Amino acid sequence: MFSLQDTKLTLLRMLVIATPSYAVAFMSEKVFYVVPTIAMMMIVANSIEVGATSSRNRVDEDAQSIDDSASDGLSESDAGV
Repeated sequence: MFSLQDTKLTLLRMLVIATPSYAVAFMSEKVFYVVPTIAMMMIVANSIEVGATSSRNRVDEDAQSIDDSASDGLSESDAGV
C-alpha cells in the first residue's frame, strides 16, 4: 500500500512545515506571524519530490485531440436557421 519511501517523504514534508512554524510561534507568540509561515512552508513542502520523476505538469503525448467535444453533433448547415 504505502512504501517506506512515501513515508519518509511525508515525514520530511511534515518537518519542513512544522519546524519553522513552531519556531516562529515560540519566538513571536503571535498567530499573525505563524499563519503566513505555515502557508509558505506548505508551498515549499509541496515542491519536495523523490528521484528524477515529477508528478506535476505531465502531458500525455498520445492523447487524441478533443476539439468537437462541446458540439452537439450538428454542423452549421444542419442547424436550420
